[in-house]
Amino acid sequence: MPEQKEQKVSALRRLGRAMTRPGKAQVIAAVMLFLVGLGAVMQIRANSAEDAYRNARREDLIQLLDGLAAESERLEDEIAELDRTRSELQSGANTSRVAREQLEQRLEVTSILAGTVPAQGPGIRMTIEDPLNKIDGDILLSAVEELRDAGAEVIEINDSVRVVASTWFGGAGDQLVADGKPVTRPITISVIGDSHSLEEAARFRGGIVSEITGPRIGGEVDIDQLDRLVINSLHHAEPNQYARPASGPPTPR
Repeated sequence: MPEQKEQKVSALRRLGRAMTRPGKAQVIAAVMLFLVGLGAVMQIRANSAEDAYRNARREDLIQLLDGLAAESERLEDEIAELDRTRSELQSGANTSRVAREQLEQRLEVTSILAGTVPAQGPGIRMTIEDPLNKIDGDILLSAVEELRDAGAEVIEINDSVRVVASTWFGGAGDQLVADGKPVTRPITISVIGDSHSLEEAARFRGGIVSEITGPRIGGEVDIDQLDRLVINSLHHAEPNQYARPASGPPTPR
């Protein structure tokens, strides 16, 4: 019995030394195991992403492609417009007028993106019923991100919160907030953009409508496509505490 006890103590000591001072072979084995585990996790995530599209209905995939095609067409038009402007500026003809027009156009676009001026255009109004108060800040953020991915240009919450790049969502239950303002139910999200693409993106299986109407939340979503939607709420930006404009690179000679 004493010999067996000494053998156990000796084995434990060797194990302790191996854990505190691993040899080269042990380090290599640990690294290999880590890489194998990391590869397995990445493969599982990739398979999950592929399954989301593989299991989608044909109608859903067509709707998603339609939305991507519309966004691609919009970007191509913007590229063509920028190329035309560059050609006019390079030609030297009416350079001052073209530059002024571009400045005014950029100011208008920037003001809309910053939420400092009202906006109007086609879009959708999404009304969300949440009888169990299960929608939290993360779900609202997911809804905004999906709408932006579908080409949303202006977003407003409950006719009072203009969603901009710095907008934040938080809380849960009856303490839901957007930019520090309470968000009451039903939640109304007004969005300016291509109304068809916006609705199809929201209704895509696995998207925000599926999540809200699913058993975990038990809500209802109604979406209206509008030819003209007016958003009047404004975002009042606070001065930056740390960020300042940086000087541009030196002009090449």
